[in-house]
Amino acid sequence: MFHFDELARVARAERRMDRRLFMAYSAAWATLPWLATRTAAADRKVVFADDPFSLGVASGDPDAKSVVLWTRLAPKPDDPDGGMKPEAINVRWEIADDEGFTKIVAKGEAVATPQLGHSVHVEVPGLQPDRWYFYRFMAGDAVSPVGRTRTLPEPNSIPNQLKLTFASCQHYEHGYYTAYKQMAADAPDLAFHLGDYIYENPNNPARPTVRKLSGPKDRRLKTLEDYRSRYA
Repeated sequence: MFHFDELARVARAERRMDRRLFMAYSAAWATLPWLATRTAAADRKVVFADDPFSLGVASGDPDAKSVVLWTRLAPKPDDPDGGMKPEAINVRWEIADDEGFTKIVAKGEAVATPQLGHSVHVEVPGLQPDRWYFYRFMAGDAVSPVGRTRTLPEPNSIPNQLKLTFASCQHYEHGYYTAYKQMAADAPDLAFHLGDYIYENPNNPARPTVRKLSGPKDRRLKTLEDYRSRYA
């Protein structure tokens, strides 16, 4: 004879199994559009009339064995779409021991999609701790500027020194921020960014500024495209 509590346990187990199967099948199906996008991007031959790496490159979130590399394709960075067509683009990347890229330690490909503003985030594993590396991106026949990045020391190590710097809130159109030049010259091992660079306010004609805002000039930022344009 079955008791109600036993029947309830069986029902709960079946529901858990159903959820697991649902999640497994959903994950499998979800990869199909991504694979199709990646294939289409790899097959697409692209030529840029302007430099697609106008916004440069960046790296961050390091640990002892990995870093995250970033860039965004934007030949016309002030345009809402960055001057890009609504199609996926294949982006290649390399990371090397030397600035001349004669000793490449890792390389790969990523897809820049219009849904993410043609930005690329690459997590590079398998690096050595406490090391400087150089990296770059390539799309079509365009090559990005070379960036420099650094892994953290091993968690249980005691380095002779660890030089840190941080930057807090900045209203980008109001200042020159020449301190960044000194920060770069000081060659810190890690930089923390603790505040904002842009704000959502419109231009204030009564207040002189060092730089003019990009994005909408007469209203507060509201849409994702507004914010992408302002950050660009």
